[in-house]
Amino acid sequence: MPRLVLILAATVLASEKTYRLRGTIAANDVLGDVSELATRAEAVVNGGEHRAFIQKDGSFVVENLTLGDWLLEVASADYAFPKIHVHIATSEEGRASVAARYVQIGTEWSEDAPVLAYPLKIEASAKYDFFTPRQGFSIVAMFSNPYMLMVGASLAAIFIMPKLQANLDPETLKELQNKDE
Repeated sequence: MPRLVLILAATVLASEKTYRLRGTIAANDVLGDVSELATRAEAVVNGGEHRAFIQKDGSFVVENLTLGDWLLEVASADYAFPKIHVHIATSEEGRASVAARYVQIGTEWSEDAPVLAYPLKIEASAKYDFFTPRQGFSIVAMFSNPYMLMVGASLAAIFIMPKLQANLDPETLKELQNKDE
């Protein structure tokens, strides 16, 4: 009897209808040619629950999605893409419908945002720049360095202190010399 319950439960779970999410990466000012995407770029749903590689033509198909809400991200090492909230539902006729909207991370998923056309067409929003140009020589930067400030204070003490001692009156100078002895 327990085996029959397990088999029935597995059959019910396995018979849940799944859907495909289709989309393409489109060229724009940021990403001039879709073939520039690294081969590791992929479409990621809900942080890795489902993944799909992006083809050379920019298309992707995420398999085995069930009804409900999903977060679609395009993971690329070179380009930033907007995140998309995808809602998969069925109509009264039994057909699946996809409502996709751009979403900001950390905000509520809103139904007020405009619905994107399906299949999805996603454009890169920015190119990552990991390198900054090396700064040239700057005398101001050199003297604002804490070590140079300490050296400057030490040199000032070495050269200014004897001049201050020369300006002291003889009585004060004798008192200072007696204290040292």
